[in-house]
Amino acid sequence: MGPVEAPLATRLGNLWRKEKGSLGVNLVLFAGLAAIGYWWLYVVMWLLPLATWYQLVSRIRNIAEHAVVPDNDDPLRNTRTTCANPLERLLLAPYWVNYHLEHHLFMFVPCWRLPQAHRALLGAGFRGAIELQPNYLTVLRLATARLADSTGGPGSGSKAQHI
Repeated sequence: MGPVEAPLATRLGNLWRKEKGSLGVNLVLFAGLAAIGYWWLYVVMWLLPLATWYQLVSRIRNIAEHAVVPDNDDPLRNTRTTCANPLERLLLAPYWVNYHLEHHLFMFVPCWRLPQAHRALLGAGFRGAIELQPNYLTVLRLATARLADSTGGPGSGSKAQHI
């Protein structure tokens, strides 16, 4: 026999305790926009991206962070850092999320310090030991490449390109 599910009232109470700040801010934002006659901006600027663009960006970032990594058991190679140009930073990787390996290694470092943590790793001689890719397109190519036969090429899961 499986675990007994909590009553709906208990689950809603738990949800409210965990999410009341977020829900409150969104309610205030919606109410403020509605009060000035622009309630539709809430839908356009929050809900529409959540249902469309955010899903794509989130999927690309998840692939870049965790897919086709060379060694799931090695903390330096079970996730990666993807170098990002200014456009990628704007559209895909705000708040330095492209420094995902550094985030895993130093999880209490604030996001704006992750580039510094990356430089420290490189300066300490870890360039060849970490999983590092030059851009998001390269990672997507690795993730979508056909499995190589016995050559161990990109997409084989056994090797990844490093810069």
